[in-house]
Amino acid sequence: MRFRLFFLFLLNSCFTAVMPLADTIYANNFQSASASYSEWTADGNGNDAINLYQGNYSLRHDGLRTLTVKTSTQNYESVSLSADVAGLYLVSGDACYAEYSTDNGGSWQQIASVVNGQDNGALITGTVNAGLDDISALLIRFRAYTLYGNYCYGDNVLLTGAASTNPACDFDCFEGTGNVNRTNLTLSELFDSQPISLLDYSHYGVPIGASNPTNVFEGNLSLTITPGTLIEQGTNLASAYTNPNSLPAFNFSFVQHGTHIIPTERQIVNTGHSAWEWALLPGKVWDEASDNGYSRVALPFALQEINANCTHNGVMTFLFKNDGSVSNVAYQIAQETCTYFKFNLHGKVSASYTPASVNERDTIVANYESEYANRLPVKPLSSLSADFPTSSVLTANIGSDQSSADMTAYGVLYQGTHYRGSCQTRYGDYPFCEVMALPSYSTAKTIVAGLGTMRVEQKYAGSQQNLSVSDWVDECGATQWQDVTLLNALDMATGNYDSAVDSVDEGAQKTLDDFFLVSSHADKINHSCSYPRKASPATQFVYHTSDTYIVSRMLQQYYAHQEGSIRDYYSDLLVEDIFKPLNLNPLIYESKRTYSTQSQVWGGYGLTLTGDDFAKLGRFVGQSDGQLNGQSLLDNTLLREALQQTSAGGLSSGVGSRYQHSVWAYDLSASSQANCTTPTWLPYMSGFGGIGVVMMPNNMVYYYVSDNSEYGFIKTIKELEKISPICGL
Repeated sequence: MRFRLFFLFLLNSCFTAVMPLADTIYANNFQSASASYSEWTADGNGNDAINLYQGNYSLRHDGLRTLTVKTSTQNYESVSLSADVAGLYLVSGDACYAEYSTDNGGSWQQIASVVNGQDNGALITGTVNAGLDDISALLIRFRAYTLYGNYCYGDNVLLTGAASTNPACDFDCFEGTGNVNRTNLTLSELFDSQPISLLDYSHYGVPIGASNPTNVFEGNLSLTITPGTLIEQGTNLASAYTNPNSLPAFNFSFVQHGTHIIPTERQIVNTGHSAWEWALLPGKVWDEASDNGYSRVALPFALQEINANCTHNGVMTFLFKNDGSVSNVAYQIAQETCTYFKFNLHGKVSASYTPASVNERDTIVANYESEYANRLPVKPLSSLSADFPTSSVLTANIGSDQSSADMTAYGVLYQGTHYRGSCQTRYGDYPFCEVMALPSYSTAKTIVAGLGTMRVEQKYAGSQQNLSVSDWVDECGATQWQDVTLLNALDMATGNYDSAVDSVDEGAQKTLDDFFLVSSHADKINHSCSYPRKASPATQFVYHTSDTYIVSRMLQQYYAHQEGSIRDYYSDLLVEDIFKPLNLNPLIYESKRTYSTQSQVWGGYGLTLTGDDFAKLGRFVGQSDGQLNGQSLLDNTLLREALQQTSAGGLSSGVGSRYQHSVWAYDLSASSQANCTTPTWLPYMSGFGGIGVVMMPNNMVYYYVSDNSEYGFIKTIKELEKISPICGL
């Protein structure tokens, strides 16, 4: 007897060791009069409601009504699905069904059913135990096939499974075992209430040895915001902001695809903070053996200043399980592109994770796969030496025009390869350089106003460049604007200004107060139109971001006149016609706009891009002649003039410098460093703080993003000329 009991004990222990533990993947018993079934999609003629019958709440429906919920069993095995159905008042031909589909609704399999004769209100349970493992999109539905008033009831949906011990991975998979040497941001540190310190960013990135995630993140993540620790780095401006040490409200949905986590919101988002807006970026998900069954997320993000372009990059990290368990979220910001406000900010906040199917998951994943696949091929900048061994190029000199401590990102596009420098921070390299959020500042003058004008000129017959400002901008109705054209404003040669001395108008206190710091269209356009006449149009260059704002307003007014008042030139002519075909990051699919009913695109600044975007735009403008797939999208004459490829070089903007159709140009022969005696004009985009996109005549693109007001690029050009000649082209 004792032997038998001991044998049974051993047998039970063995089975306990190998039996996978079931997790609840999805459950809904509708047990409340106010129970929410908002995640269920209703379709077909009929009615549905939460209904109380004999002390039990269930989901009542009739007619041809279907109610469908979408979930996933990805990375689960031994999956079981059960559901209850009942009926009342059914007649011959009526039926009530619980069904599921593993092919996005192409076909349906039955879980349980009730027909006439079984319609006594008693719930009938059906269970499916096979064919449900690792399904990325599982549809579950209740379906009525009855006369109106002949009721079906659905209840007690339960989907369970065991997390796969060797999870399937279908996108950008890891090869590690999960054995990771982790000393910071450990499981215990993420769950306890102790403060954290600033760390090297390698602790926030994917470590060597990471394995594929055994949990799948899909649903909503919300944070309970508490102030973090903010320490300024050489500036003294924090007191001018309200709550700069607190993150904005955070309540966002995400989907996971393989080892990637993708926010459903991909543009800049305002959630009500007085200082900051969110930029959420795609991150990574992985497992570590010491995380006790949790999967780990690293989510890059940026805080962008409201009504400005200053961008502060960070990463947050946390642990989660499929059942909704989630750790605290640790975050750190130790890098920015912002000349006037630099700081480190770090902290830990509590989180809530609500697993739920995201309705647009398939579209989000498909779009992300396309975005990922169409990024430029990347090599480290140092690979230039190996790829061009006879050039003797010293890659350390590339980017040396800017102080290394103030360089955010930089790279060279040549022969189809993006040679990318590291994205440096005050605490090591940023681990998500490929998606790092970069502000455009005034490079937007080229990307928005310049390309917008060239697109309009190409799209419509006639000569849009000669449109009169006063005809299209009501606030510029005074006499000094009646002879000023769209092209004059694009060239910053309106003849209307206070001072022709370099940057006096742009840096004036009234420009700061009445243009940059105001948020409404009325305020911005009133300032823009207020300058007095000092010279004839097209005779004097005076740098005015407000002139570019006028261009943006004219483009919107003209486009709405052509296509309808609700149409938006930025969304249609730039995003749909150019940015999406160029496979740019979704960050650029929206621009900063006025915080007013007009929602006017600023035009002169306010974009957010990646290094990949800067390189592609430089190639599109400087090398591809504004063509995509053999189709011209930009007016060729205006583009060639902007690139200094015609005799119409434009107005002087300084020694060896020109500004033409929103594009700057510099003559290498004007530099004592360049050793170039032949006039050689390099067109480039330029942005506040030290941002540039140089489009060289040897089919190279060099971009840099920095914030120490260092705008030069001659040292870099000299080094790149070792690979391919530039002078004289």
